[in-house]
Order: sequence, then structure tokens, then C-alpha cells
Amino acid sequence: MAIVSRIMNRISSTGLAVACVCGLVACATGPRKTDAEKQADDATVQRVQQALDGDRILYDRHILIHADSGVVRLSGFVWTQEDLLEAQRVAGSIQGVSRVVNELELQRNGIDNSNVAR
Repeated sequence: MAIVSRIMNRISSTGLAVACVCGLVACATGPRKTDAEKQADDATVQRVQQALDGDRILYDRHILIHADSGVVRLSGFVWTQEDLLEAQRVAGSIQGVSRVVNELELQRNGIDNSNVAR
């Protein structure tokens, strides 16, 4: 009888764990974006790209931009820490951008004595 009880407890625990994982996956995926939301994100990316291209100080050819409901994610690499900070500043100044997630990295031949060098 004790063995059956342990087996039932294990099955119950496993079922609970599976249910929790399924719930987390369902919450993480969220609803699909509407066409209007996709267009707004695309427009934000274009505005940020134009602003980065128009900055005379910044070399932005290796910067990738992604927007999601006002949150702009910058990735790729730049050559100097000044470029890294300038890209974040410029992106944050664009209308419709609520937050900038800066995942830019300094290229190895850039200035690597800062806390943002990888």
C-alpha cells in the first residue's frame, strides 16, 4: 500500500509540474499582435533608423533595431563607448519610444577598458 501511495504522489506531483509549465508557456506567448500594432512597431523602427543614420557622430551600420510596443532594442556592435551611449540617447529621443534596451557591444578593436566591453 505504501508503494502505491508513493506512486500516486509522484504522478500527482508530475501532473502539477506539467500544468505549471503549460501555464507559463501560455502566459509567455501572449496574444498575437494586430496589423496596426505591427505597423506601429515598424514605424518606430524606421524613425529610430533615420535618426541614427542622421547622426553625424555615430557610425551605425552594425546596429540592429527591434521595436515592441514602444520598447526599442538595440543590438549589434559599435566601435567606441561614445557610439554605444549616443545610439541609446538618440533612440530614446524618438517620439513613441518608451524605453531603450541597449544590447550593443563594443567591437574587439574598439575601446575595451570600459564596463560595457565584451
